[in-house]
Amino acid sequence: MAGPHVAAMPDVRTLACLAFLLTGCLVGDPTPLDPANPEDPAPEDPADPNPTPSGAASVRITATTTTQGGQYAPRNVVAVWIEDAQGQFVKTIDRWSSARTQHLIEWNTAAGVGDVDSVSGASRTNHATPLSIEWKLKGADQQLVADGTYTIRMESTESNATSAADCNEATFTFVKGAAAQNQTGLSNGGFTNVSIDFTP
Repeated sequence: MAGPHVAAMPDVRTLACLAFLLTGCLVGDPTPLDPANPEDPAPEDPADPNPTPSGAASVRITATTTTQGGQYAPRNVVAVWIEDAQGQFVKTIDRWSSARTQHLIEWNTAAGVGDVDSVSGASRTNHATPLSIEWKLKGADQQLVADGTYTIRMESTESNATSAADCNEATFTFVKGAAAQNQTGLSNGGFTNVSIDFTP
């Protein structure tokens, strides 16, 4: 009767080849395999072929919304967008709305049907939490905008608005150029405690 089968040991050359291959796996391309892992670097935004470097020029905006006493108060939908000196739409820089987006009357007129830029979330549940927004000075085409005067437009509503009169509407301007600007304590059209901080 034959004895138990004993596997032959690999020779030294085979072991050396395996060691070489394993070393290549360990020191090769460190690209993470699981982009969902929070410890992995976040992938670049595929919609932005020209990502803005850290510390690059930007505008930071904070603002507080106020109630209109609408039917859904204090829940409110908000859109914030940029227009150039000629009043042409440049880019949506933030929006809080889902089911009632169509009631942001002026934003829909400016941005056009189907604009899905910069959505922070669904309708806001209160007015106590200030808006906090950053614009990296790029247009809807993801290219840096030219120097000049820009208007920040803000719109909010607590109702099923059918006209701009049913919404809070605010406008603020700043100049993109070589000099930094900081504007604080601004109020307009139902938006208060507005600050605009431009870093060139």
